[in-house]
Amino acid sequence: MSIIHQDLEPGVIDTAMIMQTLEKERPIGEAGRLAAEEGIVLEEVTSLRLEFLIKGNLIVVLTIPSHYRDRESIESVPSCLRIFKASEGIPFNTFFFNDTDILKIDHLWMMTSLVKLHIDNNIIEKIEGLSALVNLKELDLSFNNIEIIENLEVLVKLEVLTLFENRIEKLQNMETLVNLMIFSVGNNNIEDREDCVEFWFLGCMCSISMSTFMLFVVGSWYENVVYVSVPVYYVVCIFVVFIVEYVIYLRQFPQLRSLNMAGNPCETQEGDFREYICAFLPKLTYYEYRIITDLERVAAKTNHRSVLEKLEDAEEKERHAKEEQEARAEELKSQTEAFIENLDGDQLFLAMFENDDGKAFLAMGDAAQEVYHKFYDETILVIQQIFKIGLEQHNIRQEEIRQFFNCVNAAKEETRVFSQQKIEEFLEKKTKLFLKIRKILQTVEESVDTDQSANRGEYITKLQRLADEFNQECKSLWYILMAKELAVYEQIEEIGGNFERNLNELVSNFIEAAQSLFVQIRNLQTNYNEEISEVANAYLTNLNISTHPVPSDLKIIMTDKESLNSATTQSHDLHLQVIDNREDQLTSRTREWVQNYCEEIDKERIEYSRKLIIEINHFLDIQREEFEDLHNLTLAALPPPDEISEIIFDQEEEEEEEKEKENEGVEDEGEVSITERKSHSMTAANAEDSKSEAEATVAESKENGKDENEATED
Repeated sequence: MSIIHQDLEPGVIDTAMIMQTLEKERPIGEAGRLAAEEGIVLEEVTSLRLEFLIKGNLIVVLTIPSHYRDRESIESVPSCLRIFKASEGIPFNTFFFNDTDILKIDHLWMMTSLVKLHIDNNIIEKIEGLSALVNLKELDLSFNNIEIIENLEVLVKLEVLTLFENRIEKLQNMETLVNLMIFSVGNNNIEDREDCVEFWFLGCMCSISMSTFMLFVVGSWYENVVYVSVPVYYVVCIFVVFIVEYVIYLRQFPQLRSLNMAGNPCETQEGDFREYICAFLPKLTYYEYRIITDLERVAAKTNHRSVLEKLEDAEEKERHAKEEQEARAEELKSQTEAFIENLDGDQLFLAMFENDDGKAFLAMGDAAQEVYHKFYDETILVIQQIFKIGLEQHNIRQEEIRQFFNCVNAAKEETRVFSQQKIEEFLEKKTKLFLKIRKILQTVEESVDTDQSANRGEYITKLQRLADEFNQECKSLWYILMAKELAVYEQIEEIGGNFERNLNELVSNFIEAAQSLFVQIRNLQTNYNEEISEVANAYLTNLNISTHPVPSDLKIIMTDKESLNSATTQSHDLHLQVIDNREDQLTSRTREWVQNYCEEIDKERIEYSRKLIIEINHFLDIQREEFEDLHNLTLAALPPPDEISEIIFDQEEEEEEEKEKENEGVEDEGEVSITERKSHSMTAANAEDSKSEAEATVAESKENGKDENEATED
């Protein structure tokens, strides 16, 4: 793939680039704000796209058949896109992820939770840096410069692999991708059929005497001619079957459902490649994004029936061989766990003679052969006893381990149920306490809304009482859970002690039994050495008085009696060394295993206890934090102390003024009534005085008038 913009400097995936990309993929609005506050934890990221696409108008063209080249198909298959200039097709906007061509994959080791990774449209040359992505299910490396499929061994969960538009020449290194469902490797350099043909030689022998050369060609590619040269009197019927190698390679993926190899030399040379896909990949559902119909599959299988049958037979044999190998590996693993590996046959006996020059004694004749076979039979019987005892003791140990873990798990389960019950009781009490606090908070908020205020001290007293009650519940729960944890710890410790004693006793019994049998093997070896020495001495004596030729293997040994004794002694010591080494291996590995296993159990017990204590404290810390948050929220809703004092003081003043006004009103009413009574009495008195004065005046006026009249008259 050519570089889109040659003036841009190639880059390497680093933490800054990853963080920048994840920032751009952050949601907008309130969700984006919350995400920004929480930050990005690389270990929790599940999807990452590092595509080099320029923001703007781009055209996408699919490399699929022409009748699929419409806008709907283009937009529905985004994993098989190729970028061109906008003037060359239908433009539409794409999302901008990265502003640097990526040359190397790196710094992804922290993203262990990554499920989806897109690094397409870059200039990557090598697949690397993916060893930590064990959870990856989708990988897109299309539109890069990759030449070799490699470093995918750990991606066993991978389901979608896109390598479209690269420089790949061969399908390889994909054997571990057992879950692969979608595979796109179109527009690469996978070679044509002439270069990627496998020859399957199957057939039979038949006698014929007609010609010197015969040619048998079975297949559909007659341009690929293979000449088979055979002798005059026989001809070998060889069925030469031409099969595309990479189609056969893909048969190992049982989950493969969609494949795209369009644009490769091996696909474009002939027009029947799809037929081979239909015939040799029976579980495939889509090829080049077109569904494979039943009619196509039946026709393809019919056309290639003979080849397909031979291929299936070969695969069946390979499958059986693989199953046998796996069964043998599983059996060997079980024997290794029982410390009796390679004791199920004659491996130990053959090891005794593997590097032994004393094998030459077998050339001395029937007497030596008889001694050897006797030694073989007796030794094999003892070895079989060791093997049998080893299996029996292994099963006994496994049963002891099973019972131990049953007891431990039962104790843990009983503790879990008990703790869960106590926690639920605590949560019920907590809910009631929180409800009371929320009622206080609601009362405070309502009093503020209605300009009514209660005594702050009363609220604080209630909150403090609830806080004391909650802390007491927390403390009580902590004591209960910790006491239960301590009890189960001591219980598991006691069970572990008994288990360790029983296991050591079982191992000691096994070692003693095995050692006694190894002693028997050594005794058999001693007897064999004595008997073979007698036969060798007799043979040496006969050599001195006979003219029979000495076998080449015995010439050095039979030089003289001293050489013979040295050879027998050396052979005897070598055999004993092999026996001793196998015995030491069994005993040392058994003792080492029981010690390590018991230490591991103790370590797990301590870790379990620590984990449980941490969980208890963490749970109670969370509960206290929730209570403190609600408690502080309620206290914050109360008015400050000064404000409450002023309110209370103002209320008291207002109440006093109202009382004074009421009292003044009562006093005024009393004074008015007294004044009114006084004024009424004074008015009455004045009226009487006025009346008296008026009467006196009138009387005086009358007298004066009389005097004046009298004077006038006079």
